[in-house]
Amino acid sequence: MESPRFKQDVVTETVREWIRQGKYSPGERLPTDVELAQHFLVNKGTIAAGLNRLVEENLLERAPKRGSVVKSNNSALQTNAVGLVTIDSGDFYSDFFREINRHLHQKDLFPVLLDGKFFGNTAETEIKQFLSQMVKKSLPYGYLILGDNFVPYEELKKAPFIFSNIVFILRYHFYEELSHCRYALVDYEDLGRQAVEYFAERNMKRILFTAMDEKNYHGAHTSMQVQIMQSIKKHAALCGIEFDEGLFWRMHSGAPAAALLPSVLEASDAPTGIFGWLDSTLTARIFPVIKAMGRDPVKDYLILGNFDTHAREYGFDTFDLRVNELAKIGVDMLTGEIEERKIILPPRLIEYTKNK
Repeated sequence: MESPRFKQDVVTETVREWIRQGKYSPGERLPTDVELAQHFLVNKGTIAAGLNRLVEENLLERAPKRGSVVKSNNSALQTNAVGLVTIDSGDFYSDFFREINRHLHQKDLFPVLLDGKFFGNTAETEIKQFLSQMVKKSLPYGYLILGDNFVPYEELKKAPFIFSNIVFILRYHFYEELSHCRYALVDYEDLGRQAVEYFAERNMKRILFTAMDEKNYHGAHTSMQVQIMQSIKKHAALCGIEFDEGLFWRMHSGAPAAALLPSVLEASDAPTGIFGWLDSTLTARIFPVIKAMGRDPVKDYLILGNFDTHAREYGFDTFDLRVNELAKIGVDMLTGEIEERKIILPPRLIEYTKNK
């Protein structure tokens, strides 16, 4: 038989979830203790004990005759904690995370990081649990979220008064913008335009986009690569440059470069520019294939990378996604020092080969 303590916990957790999902909004009255007792099939004492825990968490007010009323965010205990849902390691993301951390510390804000190992197959479940834990006892100052596919956007959408200070940073993969959130993003449409102009200015007649495979692809809004590809396709057509969209989709679907690139590169002797989603992918996966053909990737083709992690070392040009600036903008949005709801930064072309 269930103990009264266990039943009390059920009441607490269920009503907290109702509030978090927006079933009851700030200022709204809950059903009476009698009605709740009938709903949960417990006595009024168990209901009172469960709801009093939410009073301690500053989510409810309880008073005779008035009943149980959901508190507003202003009356809840707020801490200086900032929930960070982002990758914190790797050539690119370690710098990004370090800059966010630095700006938060300058403003006396305390970062609470979701363990980066959860950015995988179970990511959505783990992020939901992380967000739920963040609001159990108090309200954090806010959240900085790398807007990947596994962010539980629907959960955030349901409870805007609890998750009220959110900045999506670097990217955003949801089919609609959440009106209570803010955005500090990279302009991928502009990146595609710049890439085409880069190749056109250097008299390239053909562009290849060596994509990475994406197993969780659910439409263009879920993929930065596809957004960039669409921009490259559009601007290449305007410039009269051939763009091999078929190669992009085959690689995007998982076909290996070694099985595709040799025939594609040998099919034409037109001056060819190769754009890669990541510097590291170009150097680790694409360059070996080209070398196996007896060619030099940098001398025989015009290479353009992205994320600026290996380009200087290997001698090709790339894009800087301006993570240092995005980190500062995101934190300033969080603290209200920047009032704009959305800022999109165009990437910056880095020409390591300019003075060669």
